[in-house]
Amino acid sequence: MRAGKALRWLKFFFLSLIASVAIAWIASLFIDPELRRGFVDFCARWLVAAIAFPFYLPFIIPTIFAIVSLCIAVYKCSRWLIHAEKELNRVSEAKIVPWEDVSSALILPLFPFIHFFILKELLSQQKETLDKNNLESETPPQWVLPGILGGGIAAYASFFLILSNKSPAISHISIGCFIAFVILLFASYIKIIRTITANTSALYSLPDAISTADSPTDTPPTDAPDDTAASTEPDYGTQEQNSDDDRAEASIICQKRASKTIFWFMVCCTLFLVNIILNDTLLTLALIFLMFGAPELLLLAMLPFLIALYKFCRWLLCIEKELNRFRSKPVPPWGTLISALIPFIFPLAHFSIFREQLLLQREALEKNKLEFQDIPKWGLFAILIFGFLMQLCLYFYLGGTIAAKIVTFIVCIVLLVSYIKVIRTITANTIALLFPPTDAPSDTPTDIS
Repeated sequence: MRAGKALRWLKFFFLSLIASVAIAWIASLFIDPELRRGFVDFCARWLVAAIAFPFYLPFIIPTIFAIVSLCIAVYKCSRWLIHAEKELNRVSEAKIVPWEDVSSALILPLFPFIHFFILKELLSQQKETLDKNNLESETPPQWVLPGILGGGIAAYASFFLILSNKSPAISHISIGCFIAFVILLFASYIKIIRTITANTSALYSLPDAISTADSPTDTPPTDAPDDTAASTEPDYGTQEQNSDDDRAEASIICQKRASKTIFWFMVCCTLFLVNIILNDTLLTLALIFLMFGAPELLLLAMLPFLIALYKFCRWLLCIEKELNRFRSKPVPPWGTLISALIPFIFPLAHFSIFREQLLLQREALEKNKLEFQDIPKWGLFAILIFGFLMQLCLYFYLGGTIAAKIVTFIVCIVLLVSYIKVIRTITANTIALLFPPTDAPSDTPTDIS
């Protein structure tokens, strides 16, 4: 029911949006084909004319309906997403936080990136759970997820070209491209919602709290001669099972925090690069918020960067906590976190922290005869060198020279790739350390059914 309502209001929104833009576009071809003041200004004057002259009122009904249906569609889709993630959490070990995903999905200016990663993660978790329980899972067409990401970015690019009003030809082409990409988004969202809903329906047949391990707790020990002897022996199987559950939960938490950190790093880097491409438009808006006494709007503009910093801190604390098990003298995780947040010298601090973590992981993994995932030699040194270079570029970037912006663009991309590589490698090694091989054979019975 929730999926049906979400789909219904999404259809209303997309169809009314396409209709309103198409009507205004066709009207501009007859009234002002040159678009002397731009398409947005034409739409504004069209709205004023509709208010002044009731004859034009039917032409703006799709626009009004698009605004109303957008608000309702956001609410219905949020309820649908919360239900789908709660149902997945009920039958699997997935540690998805529905309200966290919904709140981040409501950041509409960043929806192509956020929706892509949220829906991709939800689909992969559903497929893993259904395959583990020998149930058939639905898979969307290969173009659906790239359609949400690429279609959203392309729609934004077309919209900015419409705002730029470079020439009538570019404006008309941009309007046509905007309508085409909105149609692509519409088809992608319909397909992905139907697929996730089908997988959620398949999850209803599973019982609560499905465990990934074959727990032998329901099988009585066969080696005990009687109940008294069985009760006097310590339950090593239960202790081992609890330890395995703790390690499994820790590995899931580390992996989740790493993926979220990388995601928000990518969002911040994208915003920064978009600001460079748009000739400091975002930076100008932030300064306007500050000049006109709107600190709450300035805080909203900085929200992605604050979230990225928060996610990085949580990931670093998780890694340090797990690595303390293998240190002869445990290091306080909060001390490492504070040293990583010191301004100006953070590239040196991050280089030292990551290097110490990788050396410790190499030693522990080789001791347990496990494979160690190393990073290219340029990875750590890129964080050290390009971190300081980034601060230097930002200093000259404020001057507004084109050369400084191009160098800043390149440095930002290299720094992002380096952090992604290091975070993924350290997380993979930490997960490998949480499941070392055991030389002793297991005494617990195995469920072969």
